Amino acid sequence: MDTNYGMEIVRATEMAALTAARIQGLGDSTEILNSARRAIVKSLAGLQINGTIINDRFIRRDDTAPLPEMIGQGGPKMDLITVALEAHHAASEGRGNATSYAVIATEGTIHSLPNLNMYKLVVGPKVGQVVDINRSPTVNIKRVARALGKYTENVTVCILNQECHRSLMQEVRNSGARIKLIDEGEISGCLAAITGEKADIYIGEGHAPEGVLVAAAIKCLGGYLEGKIYYTCDRDKEEGQQHGITDFSKVFRTEDLIRSPEVSFAATGITDGEFLEGVRFTANGAITNSFVARAETRTYRKLTTRHFFDHKPVF
Repeated sequence: MDTNYGMEIVRATEMAALTAARIQGLGDSTEILNSARRAIVKSLAGLQINGTIINDRFIRRDDTAPLPEMIGQGGPKMDLITVALEAHHAASEGRGNATSYAVIATEGTIHSLPNLNMYKLVVGPKVGQVVDINRSPTVNIKRVARALGKYTENVTVCILNQECHRSLMQEVRNSGARIKLIDEGEISGCLAAITGEKADIYIGEGHAPEGVLVAAAIKCLGGYLEGKIYYTCDRDKEEGQQHGITDFSKVFRTEDLIRSPEVSFAATGITDGEFLEGVRFTANGAITNSFVARAETRTYRKLTTRHFFDHKPVF
């Protein structure tokens, strides 16, 4: 895969982040989401590819700017998945963990998933495959502690602060492990566990399409993911079948969701989060903090970019 694709998609996440950051904290979550989506589409549309956008979680929302099914100026056939603005409610209120993400891969690499909930268990490469989503959180926390050579009391578990996780939080507390609660931004939480910088393990329920993006990050950085989709009715199962799923108890792992190493991952922070710092506006521009990684070589770059609007206006 072309080594330049990673830098191309990180430019797209930068544009989405700059656009969203401009109206950060103004209180309109739909407007900030739509602004970021329009910005990332505009940037990705300039790529010299025949791209197919997979897993748009907002595809059925009438109030949300659409992502095109196909994108690009023509060229190699590629798969793309993008979350133009994760944690859009937080961004609209000026809270943390809002980030823009994009992934590009060769055609047929990215597994599409239904817009359903997925329970995820994510750890970094130092932990690896010792965890098991079918075992209790307590068992998995103790396994992580052994793998890292830590006391259980020194293991940090990242969890979304949601009502559905109340019993999970209590079990984690009973195990003696530490908890890092985040209000939004499950991808950032998973990345914190993958890198091991701010968490050791991510546990909890979130969106299935976001699990594919996390799998792409693991493909580039190492780590381990297990995920199970929740099917609450026959209609959910029918939706799963439309995405080629026939085993409704299947545990999805990285290799199921990202089928090739020909993949690049990019992210840019909008507000300060678990993985990246947010946009900083200056007198004549802004500073962005981004991350771009390539699975084939396991190389990654952390980018601090200074944008001068006097020379090249963004808006």
